[in-house]
Amino acid sequence: MKCISHIILGLIIYLLQVQFAFADEKGLLWQIKGSNVDSCLFGTIHSEDPRVTRLPEAVETYFNNADILMLEMSLDLMTSARVAGLMLQGADGSLSKQVGESLAQEATEAMQSLGVPPQVTEFLQPWAVVMTLSAPPQVSGQFLDKQLYSKAIEAGKQFQPLESPEEQISVFTSMTIKEQKSLLHNVLDEYQSYPGMYEQLTKAYLARDLDKLVEISFANPMSDDPALQDKVMEQLLTRRNHRMLERMEAYFNQGKVFIAVGALHLVGEEGLISLLRQRGYTVSRIY
Repeated sequence: MKCISHIILGLIIYLLQVQFAFADEKGLLWQIKGSNVDSCLFGTIHSEDPRVTRLPEAVETYFNNADILMLEMSLDLMTSARVAGLMLQGADGSLSKQVGESLAQEATEAMQSLGVPPQVTEFLQPWAVVMTLSAPPQVSGQFLDKQLYSKAIEAGKQFQPLESPEEQISVFTSMTIKEQKSLLHNVLDEYQSYPGMYEQLTKAYLARDLDKLVEISFANPMSDDPALQDKVMEQLLTRRNHRMLERMEAYFNQGKVFIAVGALHLVGEEGLISLLRQRGYTVSRIY
């Protein structure tokens, strides 16, 4: 099963709409300065493309000098097992029972195209199918965040997650079946076009163009239901940004912290760069 943080980026891209104000700034690595605070914020894209995972010298330097690494979630085996359990139906549940035979069959065929066997798909929650179909392609599992995690562990750095698995996916687990079906219908209509979109996103990321990342995402509305769209965006980005801000602040006085989160969490009035500045920190582009 694909890693949850890798999958969630796909769904964020799929759901993203115009909710941001920009200052025409480009950049993926940002220094956070304050009273006895010297840390940095790095925007990632959850990709295993070598163009992405090859860290620029500036990023490598700040990573090596950090005492603590913070990612959206822990990427160890135990956490992965917890996530897998949350994605599965209960003992008497099945995808067919929840969304109907026709939609379940369509979902099964789509998942088969990604190498997921029908017997696995049938026992996934509808939102888990949506997440899997929305995720960027993955072969080795060594996407950027995972590589940062592995390097930090090998170097003996302290690691702290910004969220628990349950917190990260609460937006999905709190959805009604009707809402999950709405997302599933939409992702089944669109998922075959995602590879081309991810290539565009990769190029925008390599250009460090946060505005372009959002612009590309405008072409992928989540649903015809504005209320559902607003609900998911509030929980998936805004609420999580505020929670992650509180978690990272708790470690600023314990050493140099290297915080790596999906690049889309950086932007906008409710993005992490803006929220950090509102808290009184000086946030400056490094790279």
